[in-house]
Amino acid sequence: MPLLARRIAPLLLLFASACAIHVQTPRTERAANDALVSQAEAFMASYATDLLQGRRDAIVARYDPRGATMMGMGQKEVMTRDQIHQRYHGPRWNPPVSFAWRDLSYEVVGPDAVVVTGLFDWGISAERKEQLSYTGLLLRRDGRLMIRLEDESFAPRRPAATP
Repeated sequence: MPLLARRIAPLLLLFASACAIHVQTPRTERAANDALVSQAEAFMASYATDLLQGRRDAIVARYDPRGATMMGMGQKEVMTRDQIHQRYHGPRWNPPVSFAWRDLSYEVVGPDAVVVTGLFDWGISAERKEQLSYTGLLLRRDGRLMIRLEDESFAPRRPAATP
């Protein structure tokens, strides 16, 4: 093999490898995003089950150990994990009679972060359900998704029609 060919061949091989890596990166990223979305979908499904069954400790365990920002109805509260525990174990929180997520969407915003948006129906009694909007930021810590931010807001009331 001539000297020039021996010098160029390794460079061409290196260039071809770099191109191959570049081509595979979007596929690898898409697979990682798909896996994170699947994990988030499973998280939200089991979250609904925990709410319905009133599993207070399981609900608290879904929140980041550092706590979470709780938003809704024009309010913002940064809560520690202990405060979240007190909220779900206190007398003001009761599990729903019925519960259903609706129209959930998932957007991967980082390798370990996904934003979940949608709606849910919270059954207050057999005859009464409230519709709320939902936004959550789920962060993966130690292989598990955990809630870092949550916004739950009631649908606005429509004013009564005037005669």
